[in-house]
Amino acid sequence: MKRLGFLFIVFTLVLACQKDYNKTKQPYKFIPAESSTIIQINELNDFINSVENNDVISSLYNKELKNAAFFLNQLNTTKQVYTSFKDSNYLILTENDSTLFVLDSVKNIMSKTLGDLQIEETQIDNNTIYHKIIGNTFAGSNDLELLKTLNPSNENTDLSNLIETTDKKSVASILFKSEANTYSKLLFSDAMNTDNSYYTVLDFDYTENGLNYNGILTSKDSSANDLDRFKNTIPQKTNSPSIAPYNTASLLSISYDSFSLFNKNNHIKDSISGVPETFLNFTDEIAIVDSMLVLHSLDPNLIVESIENKSMSESFRDIDIYEFGNPDFFESTLQPFISFKNAKYFSVFENFIVFSSTLETLKSMLTDALNNNTLANSDAFQNISENLSDEASLFIFKNSEALSTVLGETMTGYNANAVQFIREDNYTHVNGIIQKFKKRAASNSVSEAFTTKIDASILTAPQAVKNHVSNAHDIIVQDVNNTLYLISSTGNILWKKQLQGKILGQVEQIDMYKNGRLQLAFATPNRLYVLDRNGNNVSPFPLKFNDDITQPLSVFDYDKRKDYRLLVTQGKHLLMYNAKGQSVSGFDYKSNNSEIISQPKHFRIGNKDYISFGAGETLKILNRQGAIRIDVKDKIRFSENDIYLYQNKFTTTNTLGQLVQVDTKGKLSTKNLNLTDNHNIETTSKTLVSLRENRLGIKSRTLDLDYGEYTAPRIFYLNDKIYVSTTDLQSKKVYLFDSQAKPIPNFPVFGTASAELEKLDNENSLELITQSDDKTIVVYKLY
Repeated sequence: MKRLGFLFIVFTLVLACQKDYNKTKQPYKFIPAESSTIIQINELNDFINSVENNDVISSLYNKELKNAAFFLNQLNTTKQVYTSFKDSNYLILTENDSTLFVLDSVKNIMSKTLGDLQIEETQIDNNTIYHKIIGNTFAGSNDLELLKTLNPSNENTDLSNLIETTDKKSVASILFKSEANTYSKLLFSDAMNTDNSYYTVLDFDYTENGLNYNGILTSKDSSANDLDRFKNTIPQKTNSPSIAPYNTASLLSISYDSFSLFNKNNHIKDSISGVPETFLNFTDEIAIVDSMLVLHSLDPNLIVESIENKSMSESFRDIDIYEFGNPDFFESTLQPFISFKNAKYFSVFENFIVFSSTLETLKSMLTDALNNNTLANSDAFQNISENLSDEASLFIFKNSEALSTVLGETMTGYNANAVQFIREDNYTHVNGIIQKFKKRAASNSVSEAFTTKIDASILTAPQAVKNHVSNAHDIIVQDVNNTLYLISSTGNILWKKQLQGKILGQVEQIDMYKNGRLQLAFATPNRLYVLDRNGNNVSPFPLKFNDDITQPLSVFDYDKRKDYRLLVTQGKHLLMYNAKGQSVSGFDYKSNNSEIISQPKHFRIGNKDYISFGAGETLKILNRQGAIRIDVKDKIRFSENDIYLYQNKFTTTNTLGQLVQVDTKGKLSTKNLNLTDNHNIETTSKTLVSLRENRLGIKSRTLDLDYGEYTAPRIFYLNDKIYVSTTDLQSKKVYLFDSQAKPIPNFPVFGTASAELEKLDNENSLELITQSDDKTIVVYKLY
């Protein structure tokens, strides 16, 4: 009897302890060990809202979670809520209190207790949940058998330890095995962790425009985790976005401090003996960018020297392109992360070596890189950059189209999304961002509109000319064979014409028949040409001259009545013609044996006309008849700059770099601009631009450009705004500034000659015309 009494007391104590244990046990410790997904919800209201309203979350959540969310929405708690899933079943766990699951105000509800199971069955509309209280834990499920077998003694301690590492300040955290395909999509790759025995842990922070997440990827079986190939390597900076085109759809990059070690790990993982030496040993990053493969190295030339099986293919914008003799080299070497077939061509740009299967693709990438139209410079990528780590073992980028493919949902507007994997010790840190980005109005972007290659090297800089048919502009250019080309605003060659000699200066346009149809007028050393829109000679042109024409053709329209005067300069003499090619007898210039050293220009001040040019050391200012209108007595040692009308004064510079101005009374004044003897100026009526060496002056402001060889600055007045351009011929960069000396966004762009700015089409945006090499015209569009 005493024995039975003792056993009764012991049994009672055990039950009491068990009840006390259940009361203190954390809800997550009831989670079944076989769960494939666990969601720890820290902010229940925000979480429920995200299921329906956050594009990213709603694209991931499956039917089971949405069913669970129906009952989650009935809970009233600020405590953590844990929802686990296995197949189609879910389990909801949280700390119980008297107000947690109150359904008095819910319509269409049925509730009953199931016999001696102490389990409640609640049906709301067509949704059923079974729930009970275990100690101080509320447990609810759509599966009655799951709830019956819920055993507090079957705790998965590894899982509990992972849950305890989550960030309780995040909206929610998710733990999932590789079999949970829906949530594995957040890794942007299904090859990250094939170990179905362990979990990936991610903390979620929702934003109005997307999702930020970070956590760890763990594995008991290193052979199932491909990221173990980075073991003992140090993550490096991800540089590939700096060369990836701005419209890149997908980018995957691997980085390491030692490719030899990474390669050794790779061979061990694949049970391959022997690690071959390779030129990849000189890299610290390898990336696949859409249909291109990119290597990054601190010494790319060393890599080129180490590639034995190569041959020179061609040169593109002064960049050598090679043909690779082993195009399938990358097909299996970098698996499972990268497989690239037919790496037929490659080229070096800065610290990158780019491989491609076609020349066109390679040239397109080089063009974008030269013009800084790269992913790293895009607004969408910069929008997510502050949420990214500089270094990563593995970096994956997706634009909206590629993200849509990954998630299986249309993700319009999610233009830049990335996941980083940072290998450290026995864990891999995961950092991801999926962010919707509203593109700004395209007000500051610059893109290459087209390139046009002509038959021989370009002799005269491309120039825009008015197209009277479309009311837009075309491009005219001459090659070294003296062939003249007219190129449309879309880059098509409209016609070619053989000329006798090089065009002097700019091509002018006249409307000689006064019918709105424009002709091209210009001079070569022995011809005066007038061509129609189709490139045909307009009779009686061309006029032939025995003596050389020594200055560009000057075209005057004194009264804006299209009564044109064509002024031809021959050494010391001026010859005036009308639009019909007839000599104008009323014009008589007395040369006084002084060589004319600048193109004669026409200016109107008030109601008077002035023809001005330099002759010897004298500034000549004539009237319409060729007689002296203003007698300038002071001598000027002219620089090689033209004569301009600036501040209502005849303006140029001298060889001392001084600004020389003459007013309408013939009074000469000088001003020190601190220019060297080798300088350039250009002016409008109110704006003066100067350049000496690398110092660009725009009005009263001075810019110190990088040291280089710069073309003479040019001024353009378009869309009620002044622009100033110059090109560094050494670095092959075209610069563009406004009248306040502020650089235009996304400049400089690539170019090898001086540039012209114009509206080629009928849109309000501008086009910049320059050269990309000695035979190719390139046109950029400014938005």
